[in-house]
Amino acid sequence: MTAPVTFWFDFASPYAYFALAALERLAEENRRKVEWRPVLLWSVLKAQGVPPPMDPPAKRAYFLADMARSATFHGLPYRAPSRFPLSSHRAARLFYDVAEQDITRAHALGRDIFAAYFRDDADISDVPTLAAIAARHGVTKEQAATATEGELGRRRLGEANDMAVAAGVCGSPWIEVDGEAFFGSDRLPQIAWRLSGT
Repeated sequence: MTAPVTFWFDFASPYAYFALAALERLAEENRRKVEWRPVLLWSVLKAQGVPPPMDPPAKRAYFLADMARSATFHGLPYRAPSRFPLSSHRAARLFYDVAEQDITRAHALGRDIFAAYFRDDADISDVPTLAAIAARHGVTKEQAATATEGELGRRRLGEANDMAVAAGVCGSPWIEVDGEAFFGSDRLPQIAWRLSGT
């Protein structure tokens, strides 16, 4: 069986949001699955000794402009989040908790988390906000609260962070095709080229 394409990302990463739909189309065209691996990027970067990309004012100004441009380029709805960056640890824990039972539902939930943050400017670090998103996918308020703070989500996210560090992840999205890494949504053409086998 052909290996899946591994999609390392942070739910608070705009470039992961921009890449996701196109990556999934590419994978489907090439009979691959996309394996989602949400991580807490600031934790992974810290472990790798990489400084936060938004800290230098010049880089922050560039990225803020580029995010809006990239959204238009990819044809995606986008509103610059008023809380940026923010910690996506609760969103990732919720994803992993739901994925334990139903990966398809977890993916649908994950897409809604991205849209809530980058389209609707929702606070995805907030438990009631995440519970409202999760409710659209059959997750009760109580289940969502447990998922965001419970042991399973914490453990799965911790394991994913550790695996990301071991894999050399130093940005989001970080996409692996047969062991080869590609960083950023602008690498989609190279990913398409590699998947095609040419």
